[in-house]
Amino acid sequence: MRLTMEEQTGTSDWSLRVTNTSDVPREFMFCFPCLDGVRLGPDATTNLATAMDQAGIVVRAWHRPGGVVGKGTEMSMQWHAIWDPVTKSALGLVFMDPDARSKRLVLKEPEICLEYFPPVTLAPGASLDLPPVRMLVYRGDWRPAARAYRAWFEHAYTCVEPPEWFRRSDGLVGRHFRKKGRRVEKRYRYMYALDSFRELPAVHLRVPVDNSEYAFYCRGSMDHMVHTDGDNIVRDDLGGAKAMREGIAGVHRLGLHSTLYIEGYIVHQGSELARSGRAERWAVMDKDGSIVGPYTKHGFYHMCPGCVEWQDYLADTAARLLRETGADGIRLDSLGHYFLPCYNPAHRHASPFGYNEWMKQLLAKVRKAALEVNPDVLLTTEGPVDWFGRWFHGALSSECPRDLPLMRLAVSPYRPYAYSACGSVWGSVSGLAGGGCDGSDLERLDGNWLCARFPVHEALVWGDVADEDPRSSDPQIVARQFEGDGYWAVVAVRPACQDPLEWPWKTGLSDQRGEYTLTVHGLARQVDEAILCNIETLNWTPLGIKRCGDDLRLRLETNWALVILRRSDGPVVVGFDALPKLRAGESTTLHFKMLSAGPSRVQAFVSAPGLDLTPREAAVPGEVAITVPPDALPGNYAVYVSGENLLGVKRFLVVE
Repeated sequence: MRLTMEEQTGTSDWSLRVTNTSDVPREFMFCFPCLDGVRLGPDATTNLATAMDQAGIVVRAWHRPGGVVGKGTEMSMQWHAIWDPVTKSALGLVFMDPDARSKRLVLKEPEICLEYFPPVTLAPGASLDLPPVRMLVYRGDWRPAARAYRAWFEHAYTCVEPPEWFRRSDGLVGRHFRKKGRRVEKRYRYMYALDSFRELPAVHLRVPVDNSEYAFYCRGSMDHMVHTDGDNIVRDDLGGAKAMREGIAGVHRLGLHSTLYIEGYIVHQGSELARSGRAERWAVMDKDGSIVGPYTKHGFYHMCPGCVEWQDYLADTAARLLRETGADGIRLDSLGHYFLPCYNPAHRHASPFGYNEWMKQLLAKVRKAALEVNPDVLLTTEGPVDWFGRWFHGALSSECPRDLPLMRLAVSPYRPYAYSACGSVWGSVSGLAGGGCDGSDLERLDGNWLCARFPVHEALVWGDVADEDPRSSDPQIVARQFEGDGYWAVVAVRPACQDPLEWPWKTGLSDQRGEYTLTVHGLARQVDEAILCNIETLNWTPLGIKRCGDDLRLRLETNWALVILRRSDGPVVVGFDALPKLRAGESTTLHFKMLSAGPSRVQAFVSAPGLDLTPREAAVPGEVAITVPPDALPGNYAVYVSGENLLGVKRFLVVE
C-alpha cells in the first residue's frame, strides 16, 4: 500500500497493489479501503452522511447500507462523505475508478468498506493494482468532498455536451394517451384523450413545459393497456407514426419539444418480441436457470443489457422511432436503477457480474444510432448514474432532499431532471430543471415558477452553487444561491414540510407566514442592486439591500422569493405586466419596462410561438402588439423577451 500526501492540507491518495507470492494460482477478493472505528465528534448519533440515491441525498450516518456502484438508487456516484454538523469534523472519500468496476460500498457502523467482486484469480507472481482512493479530512459538510469528486470526475471522463435546446429546457413531464371514448382505470385519470396524435399541440398548450415525454403510444397500449410493450410500434388507433410526426411538427412550431419513452429493461409477454421467443432468449437468467424478475407478476420479461441482440434491437428501435416521428429525445426507462447478474448461457458473458460493462456497450450503441438520425437528440435514462455521461446527457431523479441534490454540485455537464411529482417548490431550490406541472392542466404556482425561473435559468441549472446557503432569520426558510454571468440568483422558500433532511413529493408552500431576513455572505462589495420576484404573485420589484461588512441582508415577506443580485456591469432586468386572457382573433399590447439600473434603453427581441407580433424587436421601454391568430388553439402561449446583456422575461398569454 502506498500513501501520497497531496498539497492540499488534509488530502491524501491511497493505492494498493496485491501480488500472488505463492507458486500456484490463487483466487482473491478485495476490500479497499476498509476503515473501522469511524465516528466524528463526541456523539455519533449526530453524524450525517451522503447517500448516492439518484441525484444524491443527505441522511443520518449509517442509516443507509451503501450499495452497488452503477445501481442508481444506491451508488450513482463514486464518493462518500460523513460529517458532524456540531463540530464540523468531516471525512470524504473519492473512489477514483474511471472503469466503474463491479464493487459495492458497505456502510455498517463504524465501518466504511469498498468491496470488489467477483473473485480474481492471480497467477504466481502476478499483481493487481486496485483503483486509488482519495481521502479528505476537513471541516465542513459534504460540499468540499463533492467539489473534490468533481475535479477528479472532470479529469477522468469526457462527458458529452447537451443539445443547446436542452440547456434552455425548463423541465420534463410525462404525457400519457388514450383513445377518446375508452374507459381506463382510475390511476390513469391524467391520460389525455385523443382521436389522433395530430392533436399533440393542444396537449402541450395545456401544460407548456418545454419537454413532454410520451408513453402509452405503442401498439401494446392499444391491445393490452400497458405503458410499453417492447415492440414500440406507434399505435394505429391514434393515426400511427405519420400522425405523431405531424403532431410533433406542430409542437415544434410552438417552440416546445418531445421525448419518446422507450423501456430499456422490460418487454411485455403480449408483444411480438415475446411471441417470437426473442424476449425469453434475451432475458436475464438467475443462477438456478429461472427467468423471473420484479415485473414478472405484471406480465413482463426482464431484458439483459449484456445481450448483444437486445443492445442492437434497442439501438435500432431508437433510431427508427426518431426517424418516423421527428421526436427530439429518447429516454430509456428503468436503466440506471439496476445492477443484475446474468447467467444466461445464450449471452456468452465472460462473467455474470459484467453489468456496468454491458451498460457501456448498450448506451454507446443507442447513442451512435440516435445521432445518425438526429444530431441534436437528447438522450436520458430513468436513474442517474454519473458515468453514463460519456454517452447520455442526464436522467430523471425523484428524491426530494432539503439540502441541494449532491449530483448538482459534484458532476457536470451530466444533469438530472426533477420528476414533475417532486413539485415546483422543491424544484426551485434543487438546481435542476423540472419539478411541478404534474396535472392535466397548468396550475397557477407551477406556471408562476416556469415564468420566474426564465431569466435566471442558466444560473439555476448550469451555474455554480455557493458552498454556504444564504442564512435566514427564520429556520423554516430554505434558501440557495446560484451564480450566473454578472449576477447571482437567490431562491428562498417556506415549504409546507419542515423535515430537516427530506420532503415528500409535491410539497407545497407553508400556510404560516412572517417577515424574515436573508444574509448572503461575501457579496457586499460586488452587488450593485437587487430585484425581487414574488413568485406567489409573479410581481417584480426593486428590493432594498443592507450591507453589513462583507455580507448583504435582504428583508422578505413572501413564502416564495427569487432575488436577482446584479453586478454594476451585469445584465439588465426588464419586465412587462400580466397579460389578459384573449380569444382567437383578439389583440393586446405588451408594455416593456426597465426593472434595474443601467442603460436607459436597450433593444430586446420578442418571441411568442403560435402568436403574431408587431414588431418582433423593440426598445425597452417600449411596446409590441400581439395578436391571437383566428385558428389558434386554446391554451397557454409563452411570450418571451430576450436580448444581449439582458435577463429576459417570460409570461403566459391564455387563449380561451
